[in-house]
Amino acid sequence: MLKKGIPFLIILFVIVGIVYIKYSQKTVSEPVTEQTEEADLSDDFAGLKESTEAAPGFKKFTIDENYFSCDIPETWELIKTEIRKNKKGVHGIELVGPRINNAPTLARIKFYSKNNIYFDSYNSFINSNSKDIFGDKKTKTDTYGPVEEIKLNGKIAFRFESEIKEYTDLESKSGDFIMLKEKFYVIPSDKGFHILQFMSSEPSYSKYLPLFDEMVYSFRGV
Repeated sequence: MLKKGIPFLIILFVIVGIVYIKYSQKTVSEPVTEQTEEADLSDDFAGLKESTEAAPGFKKFTIDENYFSCDIPETWELIKTEIRKNKKGVHGIELVGPRINNAPTLARIKFYSKNNIYFDSYNSFINSNSKDIFGDKKTKTDTYGPVEEIKLNGKIAFRFESEIKEYTDLESKSGDFIMLKEKFYVIPSDKGFHILQFMSSEPSYSKYLPLFDEMVYSFRGV
């Protein structure tokens, strides 16, 4: 009886072995598919900036309550969000650079908590800033680029740009105006969302954009 049962046991072991190998291959291959899907998103600033030293011409900055930190230009004027806005769920800074062509050069970095009174969500902020008040993306004077989903330092973020016409003096009859270019990054968080915004006149935009990129590259948020 024992000898007759040996072939049966051998066949059984072979079947079990084949099933195990197939199952093992399936479980290993599943994460690879997920990684491939994530890799489809571009990462403007791949990998966190590990250096503890600020870049030349920059200094380290951390907002109160540690809502975010980043490197900021040493020579730009730093203006913190007013306390009354802090109480309404907004914490941030505005960095004012050189004024060129009668236009400001500035960067805004802000954190909107979940209980802020201005925007229900990061989607609400994007909808308000990626088109004009009538919902148009293109007018005779203004252009709003597409909203792109990207990875920013390993996190999901949204990026969009715009070019808008702004009159230099609303009370003047001269009709003088400037074209302002803007770039936004919106970063969702479990506690709310962060926005990073850069604004400059069209001629000086490319000149100062690398400084904004340095702020974005060094950015850390809650």
